[in-house]
Amino acid sequence: MTLSQPKGVTAVTAIDAIAHAVESLVCTKRTPISVAASLTAWRYLETHLEAVIAEPSNLAARSAMQLGAHFAGMAIENAMLGICHSCANPLTAHYGLTHGIAIGVLLPHVVRFNAAHQPQLYDDIAPSAEHLAERLTALVKAADMPTTLKECEVSRTILPLLAEEANQQWTARFNPRTVDDAALLSVYEAAW
Repeated sequence: MTLSQPKGVTAVTAIDAIAHAVESLVCTKRTPISVAASLTAWRYLETHLEAVIAEPSNLAARSAMQLGAHFAGMAIENAMLGICHSCANPLTAHYGLTHGIAIGVLLPHVVRFNAAHQPQLYDDIAPSAEHLAERLTALVKAADMPTTLKECEVSRTILPLLAEEANQQWTARFNPRTVDDAALLSVYEAAW
């Protein structure tokens, strides 16, 4: 069925699934079961996204992406998410920005933000948080999606309001690093 899916839909849903794997891996409600699902999801998604984008008819890669998305869904149902999703929602509300695009722009900066507090958080999926952030940016670029809020035509003047609204989102409570409006503003600023 996914062969008829437009390339853009494949891209945004894949990036969202990757964010589910990465965020659920480190959120405060993670469990051994959710961590196992997160890691499995990451392995399927990270290694097959570029193949699916480059060769949409590659059924083996599409199958792997479907399994990855399934495991990522299992992970979030057993763990929760974090500030990447809480920051994405106001962008969709104010700008109509597709969820997967907002997620793709924000996730590398969320990884850096969280790792500044706990550098070892992402050790299970990358040699360093910076390596992970760079890999995530590369995947977003491979999906032919924007990598900054400025590219998405988000006004810099609205960032404080977005931060205030993101801090009211329930997923912000499960982030491994405690946040407030100022902390979330720093994530938006980094992504701008």
